[in-house]
Amino acid sequence: MTVNYKTFLINLDKSTDRLAYSEKRLTEHNIAFERVAAVYGADLSRQELTQAYSDQLPNAYYKKLNIGEIGCYLSHRKVWQKIVDDKLDFAVVLEDDFNIVDDFSAMLAAVSSAPITWDYIKLAEHDRPRKSLHTIDINNHKLITYDKIPARTCAQVVSYEGAKKLLAASQPFSRPVDIDLQYWWEKDIRVFGLMPYVFRPKTDSVSEIDKLKGRDDAEKNDLRRLISQVKFFAHNKFASKALVKALKFEVSKL
Repeated sequence: MTVNYKTFLINLDKSTDRLAYSEKRLTEHNIAFERVAAVYGADLSRQELTQAYSDQLPNAYYKKLNIGEIGCYLSHRKVWQKIVDDKLDFAVVLEDDFNIVDDFSAMLAAVSSAPITWDYIKLAEHDRPRKSLHTIDINNHKLITYDKIPARTCAQVVSYEGAKKLLAASQPFSRPVDIDLQYWWEKDIRVFGLMPYVFRPKTDSVSEIDKLKGRDDAEKNDLRRLISQVKFFAHNKFASKALVKALKFEVSKL
């Protein structure tokens, strides 16, 4: 089956060294890609910032986002919009801090033949592996349902329907993009992981996009954080249980 897909690389205009490194890695594996200029938060006007982000929404993060986090989210929104505009079946979305550690073509084949509906698939995991609640075997890969979606957005696949849902649910947004994805039930999206992971974050560096997030530098509200964590735990547990039940039913019908 022929699929209509692209690989997008999010990269800041000033990060020419990271572009060169990423291009070399992708070229070595014969992976064609399209560069997407990352949004540099410091260049946004006050009007652009207020149109994109609000800390007054009911689901607002426990702290205010800084301009780096806002720029990061807008960078991913640019890619989601491209997926919709180009009417792609899906896209591989990369930030510029990866190494390729497995077969890209085999990953594409597994994604293309997934027997269940999906919106977003993680292709890399950071140094705090998450537990799996459910597994579906696809060729030599495993499509896993996480107990909690891993943070960070180094590498992922986003479907056309997933991109539409994510765009609709993020205008404006109130959390960092990777944290917002952990609230997948709010957006009616299905988020999985595909193992073995094709990509691994570079351990000797942090992407310019991650640097700009500056998450630890922002003002925090500890009480709001505690309340948010308690609510998240309850909602995530309930939604994950319902998802696993639905997946088992779908798989039983295959």
